Amino acid sequence: MPHRKASTSFEVYKQGGTTREIRMLVDMVLLVRGFRSKVDEELRKIGQSAARMETLAAILNMQGDKSQSDVARRLRIEGATVTRMIDILSKEGLVERAPDPRDRRVNLLSLTPAGVDTVERIFTIYDRVRGHLLEGMSAEQIDEMTALIETMIGRLDLPYGDEVEIEPMPQLDRKAARGESG
Repeated sequence: MPHRKASTSFEVYKQGGTTREIRMLVDMVLLVRGFRSKVDEELRKIGQSAARMETLAAILNMQGDKSQSDVARRLRIEGATVTRMIDILSKEGLVERAPDPRDRRVNLLSLTPAGVDTVERIFTIYDRVRGHLLEGMSAEQIDEMTALIETMIGRLDLPYGDEVEIEPMPQLDRKAARGESG
């Protein structure tokens, strides 16, 4: 029996279907979005957010000197996004910036005592949400899932094994696409 080329994700989705790989990745996205949304909802009760938690926790957890670009890399977000968040956290007295003695263009970050207290309060809420989500899972299940996720995270920065040529998108006439004239 000749080997038949697998359908693309587009072809499968267009027909209303899915594959185990598509479903797994969609489920992971939905899980992370849902978890982050629930954490955000709970943290808003104390005037915090998941984005603030991630930034403060990264600064707390990273060993040695940490710059804004180090925090951005760790969180896989743009440097400008971290800069805006650090500006806010600094104004609130939760984060301190100090010039890097080796490079005057770089600021090193640390939490103030108020920042450490805030992270501790945040983690009380985070632990409750995390505990609810993972309730009933064994240590082995958590270890297995962690290994799989870490493998996938590691692959994000690797080059693709094949080169797929994709034509650039044509410029859309947005008014025409909406059925508007002139």
